[in-house]
Amino acid sequence: MTYLDDLERELAAVGIRGRARRRILAEAEDHLRSDESAVGRFGDPRELANTFAAELGTRASREAAIGAFAALGIAGAVFAASFVGLTFAGTASTESPAAAIGSLVIIVAPQIAFVAGALALLRVVRRRKDPVLSSEERRVVNRRTGVALLAGIATMAALFELAVEYRNDLAPTWVGFTLIATPIASALLLLAALPAFRASGLRPRVPGAAGDVFDDLGLVRYRAEPWRFAVRVAVLVGVAVWLAGIVGADPIDGLARGVFEGLACLAGFGVLGRYLGLRA
Repeated sequence: MTYLDDLERELAAVGIRGRARRRILAEAEDHLRSDESAVGRFGDPRELANTFAAELGTRASREAAIGAFAALGIAGAVFAASFVGLTFAGTASTESPAAAIGSLVIIVAPQIAFVAGALALLRVVRRRKDPVLSSEERRVVNRRTGVALLAGIATMAALFELAVEYRNDLAPTWVGFTLIATPIASALLLLAALPAFRASGLRPRVPGAAGDVFDDLGLVRYRAEPWRFAVRVAVLVGVAVWLAGIVGADPIDGLARGVFEGLACLAGFGVLGRYLGLRA
């Protein structure tokens, strides 16, 4: 086994494949051909491969988070236009079980997409000057990016399904816009998922803590009591939704929506809190 064979094996072990691996091996071969003593400067193949993976992985996770947030921004614009337009598109004569599920999805999924995507972006922006991120921190960023994209795709699918269900009841303009715009936004989200998938395939071993949402927001003092923090956020969200209902001259319905939104916040913190690095 030559040094290049060992390096190729170690590069594969940390997830560096395809063009990146060929480029690294070609550069190493070029250096070794011109100077055999370069092996000593390269060092252990495992450590060298890990160094490459740490740098490539950090860059890939950052680019994936930024790209996902950009795609989510476009999907969010489609969602906002479709959701607002729905209030002026008429009233459906009946509501099928599939439409009821779709309505629930377009209430919950967009919030998950926004929170997860924003937190992924916030983490990479906050740590933008660090040459590499720890393995645990990269895992948190990749998870946030992936969940945000999945929730965004679920939102677009739910809107599309509602347009199909109500195509004979609602305004043709709204139905046509939703049937055209949601597949386009979904395609952009799927394209943004490719870099996220590649980023998750890199597996360098870099020590360090994952951090949590309290690091992201600069609220470390709340780390000892994460659920108290979650309750406060849920109350603020619920009150905001209720006040919006009052402004819209529908305080009773606004209160019901506010309670639902607050409980949804708590449920999300409980179900996804550890997975997305919201709490330790």
